[in-house]
Amino acid sequence: MFKHIFDKMVNFYKENPVFSSIVVTVIVSILDYITGKPIQFPILYILPVGMAAWQGRVKTAYLISILLPLLRIGFHFSWHETESMGEALDNAYIRIFVLVFYTYLVNRVAWQTRALEKKVKILEGILPICSVCKRIRNDKGEYEQIEKYITERSDALFSHGLCKECMKKLYGEYLDE
Repeated sequence: MFKHIFDKMVNFYKENPVFSSIVVTVIVSILDYITGKPIQFPILYILPVGMAAWQGRVKTAYLISILLPLLRIGFHFSWHETESMGEALDNAYIRIFVLVFYTYLVNRVAWQTRALEKKVKILEGILPICSVCKRIRNDKGEYEQIEKYITERSDALFSHGLCKECMKKLYGEYLDE
């Protein structure tokens, strides 16, 4: 049951990364406010920032990176903290810097991952091939040339030539002379 719920949440996140990131931002902000100053929840700020950055929503990630630490300054007033405003601002600047840098790193890794996924196309599983003509059955149940099948599903290219056995079979009478 939990796996089913988790799978639905992951699918929703993939379909709606900005909305999901905003929902997590609100939840983290509420937790941060409820727990107060003694319990430091800003470490959880990386969750919505990372979620948005991983899905390529960089503007949203940078916006969250800036707004969350500034929101915590607002909490500073409602908590009636003894910490000076200068210290609160310094902490906010540090958090903003760290979250912006984290956004950059997550986005960069996600970009590299997507680029590698595009570059590496792997043919896997059992390929149904005709034992006579050597054509491969595709997903539609139609047989097509092996070269076409592999070229469409990978970055492999073919060059054609003749092996020695086929050369003898086809042009044997000319080769003997």
